[in-house]
Amino acid sequence: MDCFLIGKFSLDNGEKRKTQHSKGMELLYKGLREFYAEPEPEKFLIEKSETGKPFFSDKPEYNFNISHSGEHCAAMISDKICGADVEEIRDFPKRVIKRICTDEEIKYLSSLPEEEQKAARWMLWTLKESYVKAVGKGLSFGMKNISFEALPEMTASICKAEKSFYLKREDMKRIEHKLGDFYIFFDGDICVSFCLANFSMDC
Repeated sequence: MDCFLIGKFSLDNGEKRKTQHSKGMELLYKGLREFYAEPEPEKFLIEKSETGKPFFSDKPEYNFNISHSGEHCAAMISDKICGADVEEIRDFPKRVIKRICTDEEIKYLSSLPEEEQKAARWMLWTLKESYVKAVGKGLSFGMKNISFEALPEMTASICKAEKSFYLKREDMKRIEHKLGDFYIFFDGDICVSFCLANFSMDC
């Protein structure tokens, strides 16, 4: 079973990064307790791979990934290699587009109406980032190595991330890709992508 979670919280401005990480971990533990009936997930041992990806050394049956942006966080738990990325919708640095997008993706973005381009840029970013985080490669992997020919039509979901809640597959759009299955959620304020990676594939 795969567990998808998103949540919203209040930031402690003095400890922003610490607050973001702790809220992401709270979301992860919530999923383990409620979705997988683990009574004390806080006691699981967390280590890091050679590439820096966290994992439970004493619970290898659970793969997980957390992400945070501003006041939002996301978590994913699966028995498969998985990754998650959440981003609050804001102005997207145009200089980054050429660094992360293929020529085909840039043409696709240019074909969209101006009002749709901002969200589409963040959709591409979160999709790519969720895969990079799944396989633990880091941003040095190169975002252009992951290409999406087009994005699904996305209308803002009626469910808003006002507090932590579980996402069902029907709440999201699915993208089947040679690198894995991707699920994307958009509510107008945030964009979240989850990846179940085909880790054995050479990309």
